[in-house]
Order: sequence, then C-alpha cells, then structure tokens
Amino acid sequence: MHELVSRINDPALCYVFARNAHRNGHPELALQAHRRAVDLRAAQHEPATEAEAAALRAIYAYEEALSYGKGRRTRATGTWQLVNRHGLLGALRKRLSSGKLEDVQPLLAQLGMEDYSFEAVYAAHRRDFEALAA
Repeated sequence: MHELVSRINDPALCYVFARNAHRNGHPELALQAHRRAVDLRAAQHEPATEAEAAALRAIYAYEEALSYGKGRRTRATGTWQLVNRHGLLGALRKRLSSGKLEDVQPLLAQLGMEDYSFEAVYAAHRRDFEALAA
C-alpha cells in the first residue's frame, strides 16, 4: 500500500482521496484508497474472532462494490438486517446460499478486493461456518 494511502485514518477521507487520485490519473491509488476505507470501516467494530473480522470486511467490500457499480453511496441494508438477526457468520452463510452475488464479483475484481468476497471468507474460515451450522 502506498504511503499516502496508509496515512489516511478516516474512511470518508479515503473516498475523497480515491476521487482525487482517479481524477488526477492514478487509478491504482484510488483502488488502494477504496480498500483502505473498507479496512477502516471494519476496524470500527470489535469482532470476537478472525472469521467475524473477515466477515465485516466482506460486507463493507460488498457495499463498496455496490457503490462503485451505482456511482453513489449504497448500503447493504438487507445484509445488515441479516447480521442483526443471525450474527455475522450466519448472515454470510445466508447470503451465500441465496446465490444472488454473481453480479458483485466482477466489481470486486475491478476494485482489487476479490479476497474480500463472501466466497473467499467462507473458504478461508470454513471451520467457523461449519461450527455455526452444527
């Protein structure tokens, strides 16, 4: 990560930086700023496990992909409702089983956040998801 991006400590400033970087011909810095914003937003919570931390990053990356695709800030309202009802891992499991995430994968790839996808989190923390199902 570039030093300028790593010094940003507020997600809102990451979005301003990304917009300016893109406008000034530095799309790679804009992508890093979007990723930093996801990390900072996820860090505002206190997850109990590493799997929950990864789930938070995945949800915020999902919101970032939706926002990037629509051109305006978009919240994953339905996903957050699932989190409130079923917890972080339960919500991710339900979103994965719904099968409605195919349209977001290309956007996550454009943003360089494939490793923050719901599928990647599930693959990395399969035991935690299986323990939840049991």
